[in-house]
Amino acid sequence: MKFFSFIFLLVSSFSGLLANPTVSGTLKPEQLAKFRAYNDSLKVYNDSLVNAMAETERTGAAMKIIKTFSRVLREEGAYQYTFDSLTSIAVVTPEDNKFRIFTWQVAFDNGTYRYFGVIQSNETKPKLQPLVDYGSLYEHPDSIIVDADRWIGALYYRIIPAKVGKKTYYTLFGWDANNVRTNKKLIDILWFDEDGKAKLGYPLFDMDKEKSPCRVILEYKKDATLSLSYYPEEKQIYYDHLVSLSGSTDPIAIDKVPDGTLEGFKWEKGKWRKINLIEYQRRENGDVPNVIKEQTKRLYQPLPPR
Repeated sequence: MKFFSFIFLLVSSFSGLLANPTVSGTLKPEQLAKFRAYNDSLKVYNDSLVNAMAETERTGAAMKIIKTFSRVLREEGAYQYTFDSLTSIAVVTPEDNKFRIFTWQVAFDNGTYRYFGVIQSNETKPKLQPLVDYGSLYEHPDSIIVDADRWIGALYYRIIPAKVGKKTYYTLFGWDANNVRTNKKLIDILWFDEDGKAKLGYPLFDMDKEKSPCRVILEYKKDATLSLSYYPEEKQIYYDHLVSLSGSTDPIAIDKVPDGTLEGFKWEKGKWRKINLIEYQRRENGDVPNVIKEQTKRLYQPLPPR
């Protein structure tokens, strides 16, 4: 019931399709004052979202953020206001500046997480598309294309636009705290159909002889750290290769950690082409790379971009 209450609130709060016209000019004093007032309220909800000890307070803060964003992000000139003091709400904007994406999360007491988000168009009076988290309901989330209101939730921290013919696809890096045993990082693809409707997932990954997934999902042990980075000069994505500590060959093993090698993708001819075992990182003490000995962050606080 909790999940569907969130869905109803998101769908009823946000509406409208994404469009392309860009905003120019500066905010008027009265606009700036209004956005600052909204921002002050959002800062309070942002704090509760992360620091409240009671689950009801955290979920309540998430709902208040939804309601506030549904009002303020539609306001004339809202695209020009940064909202950069909201430390637990991730914001990414592509180089073409056609839109921006806000994402945030709420932690439940059972160790699971729910994600929220909205795409705001770059217009004088922005239009919104809600991101509604259905990620836990898909059996094979790496193989499907979904609408924004059937989203596979994550906190986005990087966006990479790339042209394929006349169409632009946006590669997204996301982080998902998942559950008490594992975290996930995602390489997802955002694109827009002819009506401007957001879609997520697309088979832009060339896996050599394997079937092309619509997104890449990297699941790893809770006390490990996975690096996922993009190097624009090389047009390459790098991430840690994962292996099971128990030696399991099961692709959904929950004890995976980096083994010291890297793999990734290189953008070539309109595809992310797979690269295997790029580099070896040896440690003198023989420890497994990137494993944290003790959890030091609250689990529902977003990790910094890598």
